Amino acid sequence: MQTPHITPRTRPLTLAGIRGFEAAARCLSLTQAASELSLTQSAVSRQVQGLEEELGVSLFVRKAREIALTPAGREFLPLVQRVLADLDNGVDRLRRDVNSPRVSVTTFASFASLWLIPRLQGFRALRPNADLDIGATDRVFDLDVEDVDVAVRYLRAEAAPPDSTLLIDEVLFPLVSPSYLRVSPKLKSLSDLSAHTLIEGAAGGLAEMRSTWPGFFETLGLPEVKGRSQLKFDFIMQTFLAAQSGQGVALGRTYGADVYMSGDLVRPIDIAVATGAGCYLVVSERARARSEVRAFVDWLLAETKKFNTELDAWLKRSGAAPAKRQSRR
Repeated sequence: MQTPHITPRTRPLTLAGIRGFEAAARCLSLTQAASELSLTQSAVSRQVQGLEEELGVSLFVRKAREIALTPAGREFLPLVQRVLADLDNGVDRLRRDVNSPRVSVTTFASFASLWLIPRLQGFRALRPNADLDIGATDRVFDLDVEDVDVAVRYLRAEAAPPDSTLLIDEVLFPLVSPSYLRVSPKLKSLSDLSAHTLIEGAAGGLAEMRSTWPGFFETLGLPEVKGRSQLKFDFIMQTFLAAQSGQGVALGRTYGADVYMSGDLVRPIDIAVATGAGCYLVVSERARARSEVRAFVDWLLAETKKFNTELDAWLKRSGAAPAKRQSRR
């Protein structure tokens, strides 16, 4: 079989003239492009001419003291800029992955506020030179596409990715401040809730799933008890703060257990329910080999293991072991 004859206009395009063309087209000046690229003007001119020969089209109209893009050049420029941007981003990522102590983490706001931030000093002590970039959002995205190393997400068990790890499973139960309990109407059964203000998070994001009182009663399989009034917030952290200040009855979340294990909130009713959801860890495949990411993941797993042991002991002491509890994996 005869090998096809390859000419400059049929072989794959070389990259030699791409940057010279992009700089010259953006600046509309060979002199400025040369200065930007730390080359001579003649070197940039040769790069552009070589590219034009490979393409078989003119990219510039050359005048005495200036250059202008041809229609082909105007069409080609956005493509070149996209390719160079992707290439530069990829190179930056490779260099950072090898050399950077940065760990980027995405999670939801309530977990960051109630659980993660109070513990971060422990990781900082282990890795004082590590740079942490923590974003709090309910948006779920592809870690590699968004260049994020670690995610902690609130998910139902059936929605968790196969490579995820359950950190903390979810249990709900009523909570009030000790001062509120001393002055409030009787609160010893679920039916007593009708005389109280019920505090809840708005069911707008994944982290608020089944955090509402209707969801709580639905999970229990019982008719809903309406409170005397309702106090609703966007974030779970805000419901805890409202309950701590004696404004009503909130639903406890297991990732917020530091608040009630310390005694700032107490359980007035001996009822708890597992929601079938929890906090799951996902690690970017791209980032797994980096030492700082491994250190953060190891620290996170150790901290949640310690937390779960303390929480299990508290749940047993307080009689909050739920009837339907999800097993850890």
